[in-house]
Amino acid sequence: MGTPLELIKYNTTNGKFELGTAALDTLRKVKGPVAVVAVSGRARQGKSFILNQLLQSSGGFQVGATHRPCTKGLWMWSSPQRVTAPDGSSHHLVLLDTEGIDAYDQTAQYSTQIFSLAVLLSSLFVYNQMGGIDESALDRLSLVTEMTKHVRVRAAAANSAGGGEEGLGEHSPAFLWLLRDFYLQLEEEGGRKITPRDYLETALQPVPGTGPAVAAKNAIRASISQLFPARDCFTLVRPMHDEVALSQMDSLPRDKLRPEFRQGVKDLTALIFRRATPKRFGTQFMTGPVLGGLVDAYVAAINGGAVPTIATAWQGVAESECRRGCDAAEAAYAAAWAAGGEVVAEEAELEARHQQCLAAARAAFDDIAVGDETIRKAHEARWMGAVAGRYKDFRGRRLAEAAAAVNELLYKGATEVAQAARAGSDLAALQQRVAAFVACYDKAAAGPTKWHKLAAFLLETWPAIASQVLERQAATAKAALEAVQREAAELRTQLSGERQRAEQAELLYRDVSGTAKSLQEQLSVIQQEAVRLRASLEQKSGALASLEQQLHEVRQEASRLRAALEQKSGAAASFQQQLTEVQHEANRLHTALEQKSGAAASLERQLGETQQDAARLRAALDQKTAKVAALEAQMSEVLMVSERKQVSAAELAEARVRAAQSELQTKLADMTATLTAERARADGLEADLKGLAARCNSTEWRRSAQETEASEWRNKYRREANVKLELQGQQDKARDILQLLGVERDSVARERDAARAEAEQLRADLQAETRAKEALQAQMDGYMAEAQAARTQPVGPAGTSYGGGNDENFHPADGAGGGGRGRVLVDAGNISKMTVQEIKDLLTQAGYHDDVWDLTNRKPAPKKADWVALLQQRQHTSA
Repeated sequence: MGTPLELIKYNTTNGKFELGTAALDTLRKVKGPVAVVAVSGRARQGKSFILNQLLQSSGGFQVGATHRPCTKGLWMWSSPQRVTAPDGSSHHLVLLDTEGIDAYDQTAQYSTQIFSLAVLLSSLFVYNQMGGIDESALDRLSLVTEMTKHVRVRAAAANSAGGGEEGLGEHSPAFLWLLRDFYLQLEEEGGRKITPRDYLETALQPVPGTGPAVAAKNAIRASISQLFPARDCFTLVRPMHDEVALSQMDSLPRDKLRPEFRQGVKDLTALIFRRATPKRFGTQFMTGPVLGGLVDAYVAAINGGAVPTIATAWQGVAESECRRGCDAAEAAYAAAWAAGGEVVAEEAELEARHQQCLAAARAAFDDIAVGDETIRKAHEARWMGAVAGRYKDFRGRRLAEAAAAVNELLYKGATEVAQAARAGSDLAALQQRVAAFVACYDKAAAGPTKWHKLAAFLLETWPAIASQVLERQAATAKAALEAVQREAAELRTQLSGERQRAEQAELLYRDVSGTAKSLQEQLSVIQQEAVRLRASLEQKSGALASLEQQLHEVRQEASRLRAALEQKSGAAASFQQQLTEVQHEANRLHTALEQKSGAAASLERQLGETQQDAARLRAALDQKTAKVAALEAQMSEVLMVSERKQVSAAELAEARVRAAQSELQTKLADMTATLTAERARADGLEADLKGLAARCNSTEWRRSAQETEASEWRNKYRREANVKLELQGQQDKARDILQLLGVERDSVARERDAARAEAEQLRADLQAETRAKEALQAQMDGYMAEAQAARTQPVGPAGTSYGGGNDENFHPADGAGGGGRGRVLVDAGNISKMTVQEIKDLLTQAGYHDDVWDLTNRKPAPKKADWVALLQQRQHTSA
């Protein structure tokens, strides 16, 4: 749905045209190409009814039944219709309703201005008229002649002589002459039917004869033909015969209208939709905002008393739309940048965001900007320069912030690493801390200087800190090595002492073993001697028994007692001798024991426990000596109880010897266990010494490895320093090259400016020569047109030109005596010198109406080469 909006109205107070704000706002909202259908004609003849049929509504534009006009100025429908063309493209259709011309309250100038505005703004101009085409109808279109006097294609033509504007037809809309209430039969003499278009072309044929009246009539016909090269005609019968109902036709049901009229309206709307192509200037399609700008430009020119110039208005609108496109592009760039959120301060990220926003800005500019490439390029350079400056400022600011953040992060990292180094961290811990810092730095830092500064930071910081840590570790390792060496020396000393003690213990063991062996040998001898003494004692016991028996016998026999006593005394003397020998043996044993006591005293100095054992042995030997002495005392009483005493003494001596042997074996076992423990201790000390030696070797190896690693770091630092010096040299060299390039660039810029100035001068000279050439070409075209007219207009039998009079669209096949299309008579060498209008006229005179119509309405607009090719093709065909 929609409503009529006043697009242009006339202010009777100041005599100026005014623009409707609502209508202009509606136009500016229409995106894409627009086609404009303007319906014009005399007042009160149903123009608004035709527009309502296009809207398929009876309540659209106002339709009246009185003699007073309903429409003033120019009105448009508020909702442009979206139309799909046969080729699949789509555009919007804008409908214009114009004020009726030749109204009783209008001036001729006002009518001409309204008519001109409708023609200039439309892409299909529908001229609504009651009845057929007669001389009075053509006279009412004298506005076309006035319009060609007051409208120019280019500003330079305003000062040229002549009443018409050459090339105005190329920018004119398609023309449809709508004949309402048409009752005539479209037939020629002989009954051959013709089309409404043929009827129009016949009416536009020049009137034969001479004189001012004939010239005026032919001028109107020529103006219509030149202004509307693409033209057609359509007829509608009378809707109904009831005059009263006819005045309310817009509100009548459709079935009350004549079927012929309803079908005609249907065919008319289809024709209008088919012929209403998007309006354009050259190859540029007009959009809603462009059309609104043209309305403003044309109205401003008319209000200023100037001649409306199509090219100037178009260029002005193109400039305005391009400026609006520039503003939209800058706004779209800023909006796209803001919509993208925060961007990382990296060259690639910033450039990608810039290109993304440039694409959005370019799309916004292309959506609005119109005009030729020169205007578009100039304004595109303007907004691209503006956004480039904005991007340069933002990029510089963002990179500066990133560089400051990098410096702050590096300072913080240097502080943390230095604190860790001062806290005594080793090289591995520092490497982990630096790796953690680099990982955090990679996430937090950004900008092109990110890695360069990090590399410089590591080159300056890490070698020094690593050297300090390595030196501290080397000093610590050296101190530890010295401590280990001292400990190893002490352990070696202890080991040497333990070895000496072990050797002494070994020697002592050997001595004790020898002594024990000697004692065992002596014990064996004593045991043998004891056996021998036991045997001797047994013999003595037998002897004592015998003596006791003899003594008993002596006692019994008193007389024989003395003799027996003497015998016993001799036996006692012998026993005394044996006892003496035993005493000597005991002395010898005592001497041996004293020797052993000396050995035991020697062992006591070496081993305290051995000395105690020797003391106990000495005490035992003393006891044995005492017992031997007691034995001697008892042996003195042997005479009295010899046998009993001797047996008791022998057993006691044997038991004591056995006890002494047991004690010696116990001491030997203790000494063996002690020696074994000493050996085990010596082995443990030797193992500890080996472990200390291994630790010393490991510490020595670690120190060597750390010295090697420190040497590698020093070498790496020297290499990095050399690389840094080399890079610094390359940077200085690059800076010198940049300075030289800057000097060369300034020189090239001066040469470029000089070349541009020279080119501008040459361009001005070329334009002057071009204008002179165009003037000469126009003069030559006039001469050629006259020559061509003389060549192509042979006199016929009835005194008329070939092809049916001077009708430029006359079909020889449709004429009374025509038998086909006429021949195209033109010299092949002069075709390239003919203008487009001359070629059109020549083809129209030869009867090629459809070819002229099709090529005129072709998309894109045909060029002169296309017209030349068509003329050559038809000349060849007719030949």
